[in-house]
This record gives sequence, structure tokens and C-alpha cells, in this order.
Amino acid sequence: MNENKNLHLFEVFPWNKNFELGIKRIDSEHKQIVKLLNILATTLTHPEENDITNILKKLTEYSNYHFESEQKFWALHIKDETLIHKHKQTHESFLPEVYKIQEEHKNKPLYITVEAIITFLIRWITFHIIEEDKGLCLIIYALKKGYTLEEAKVISQEEMDGTNKVLIETILTMYEGLSSRAILLMRESNARIKAEKELKRANKKLEELAITDQLTKVYNRRHFENVFSYELKRATRAKSLFSIVSIDIDYFKQLNDTYGHQSGDAALISIGKCLNEICKRFGDFAFRIGGEEFAIIITDSKDESAIKLSNKLQEKLKKLEIANKNSDISNYMTISIGIVSLIPSTKDNIDSIMKSVDKKLYLAKEQGRNQIIN
Repeated sequence: MNENKNLHLFEVFPWNKNFELGIKRIDSEHKQIVKLLNILATTLTHPEENDITNILKKLTEYSNYHFESEQKFWALHIKDETLIHKHKQTHESFLPEVYKIQEEHKNKPLYITVEAIITFLIRWITFHIIEEDKGLCLIIYALKKGYTLEEAKVISQEEMDGTNKVLIETILTMYEGLSSRAILLMRESNARIKAEKELKRANKKLEELAITDQLTKVYNRRHFENVFSYELKRATRAKSLFSIVSIDIDYFKQLNDTYGHQSGDAALISIGKCLNEICKRFGDFAFRIGGEEFAIIITDSKDESAIKLSNKLQEKLKKLEIANKNSDISNYMTISIGIVSLIPSTKDNIDSIMKSVDKKLYLAKEQGRNQIIN
């Protein structure tokens, strides 16, 4: 970019503390990539082909340097060829995707091509650092504490279960900056309208992310507490039936230990899909509470609605025949269910009702599991 332009640098991709791995060299290289990305975005205010070409070249060259540097670092500290090769493949997919965008937009105005590249880079860098680099970093920290490689991988996977929360917090923080800068990057009325639509779409997506469990696609624990509180108050005022269904996978640890975490995740995804299929009514809400625990809140219904939904869920899972050969009760995955239905009073609250439904769930497990206790 020409020095005499003296353009203000627009941070369309603000650096966020959640990107920091605690490894000085890699953090420094990541920051440089983000800086070059912001310089590229700044060219949109005065798009000239030479400026854009030069910045893209610098970004490409530095990315190549960083990928090689980072790959050597991971290979030095983690002796797992499969894991390192998988990470390398992710790196190798980066530049071809940039070239593909350039090719797809070759007949369009230059600023449109740059916008498409910037959008891809923001998404790629965010998910790559938070989901992949942080996972490898956690393995290294565990190895330094004396754990074996396999133990370190499990510890990393468990800690990465909170990635979605970190990712949402990161995007939300970035979004606050983006919303105030986006209009400044637009030069024409049509561009401003487009920016506003994109911001609204992004806002809606962020709202969905904030309340959705990203693995199972049902609502998350945070939204469970909000919906529980709201619907309980509403049912109390209306003197209407309020039902809570607590669901727990039987012998889930055995399933994970026998078939691996990927199969465990696939089982969780299957339950999420089944829950979304049966919870179609306006007053039905499905949630993942944590780990292998799920819940359904049912409002404005008849007495038997909770039992009917529970039976449907068990029937659907039975048809799927998800293997769990080391379960003590079946060769396939089963679930235990506790149900509490009541017309609440002002004395009832989330703690008292959850204690009641937990007792029902515990009783279902005590009586041999694969049970529904109402």
C-alpha cells in the first residue's frame, strides 16, 4: 500500500485473547497474519489493483512461512504422525481455497473478490486457531505434566468440549467491532444496504449459536435455564401443566471406551436428531444439559404428552440399533428417563423440580435402566 495514502487501518478482524495459545512464536505469527488480513481489508476503502495484489502476495507468502514453522513445532512436541498429518492437510487446503475464490470471482469487480477472500479468511483463521491449534496445544501441556500421549489426547478432547462457548464469545466480541466499522468500509448506497443485511444475518446466526449445542443441534444448558424459568412462571400464572423429562444414556462410558469418542459423538448426534424430530409442537423444547444428559420441557399439553414423547424417543433409538456391546443390559444403546409433571405453584422453582426429576431418573437406573419413571 502506498505510504502517501496514510490510510487508517480498519480492524475488520480484531485480535482476541481467546486466540492466544500461550506459545509466543505461534501467537506472534498468528497476529501477523491477522494484521495482514486487516491491511487487505483496508484496501477496500481505496481499491487499487497493485495494492491488493501486493498485500495478497505478502499474505500468501507469510501464511506459507507460518504453516511450515507451525508444522515443525507440532511435529517436534507431539509424536503422532496421524494427528500431525491431519493438521498438515488443513494447512494445505488453505491456499487452494483462496485461489479457488479468485478464480470464481475473476469476472467480478476487484473489491467483491477481496470481500469474498476476507470472509473466508476470517472464518478459516477463527475456527483453525480455536478448534485445531488449541487442541494440539492442550496435548502439549498435558504431555509436559507427565501424561502419556493417549491420555493427553483424551484430556485435550475433554477440555475442548468448551470450545463452542469460547468460539461464541470470540465471535461476539469481534462482532461488536465489526458492527461499528462495516459501514465505514462501504462507499455506495447499495453496499451499505448489503452490509446491513449481512450484519442482521450475522446477528441472527450469533443468537442461534449462543443457544444451540453445536454437536447435537438441540438447545444448550444456558438456554435450558432461561426457558425453564420463563415457562415455569408462565405455567404458574396460567395454572397450566408443566412437564420436565430428564434423559440419560445408559452405560455411555462403556460405549465411548469400546468404540471411541467419535462413535460417542455420533450417538449424541443421533439423540439430538431424534429429539428435534419428536419435539415439533410449539410448547416442546429439547436440550442437551451436558455430557450424555438431555432434557425436554413440555408446556401447554395434556397429562400423557411427556410419556408419549418419551416412548417415541425410545422407539426411535431402538430402531437405530446403535451398538453398545459392553452395556450390562443390551447390545445396543439405551436410555433411562425420569418425568415430572405438575401444575406449579409459587413455591416451585428450578431447583426443587430438578431434584424431583433427578430422583425419578435415579429410580429408572436403580430398577435396571432402559426405563421410564413418571
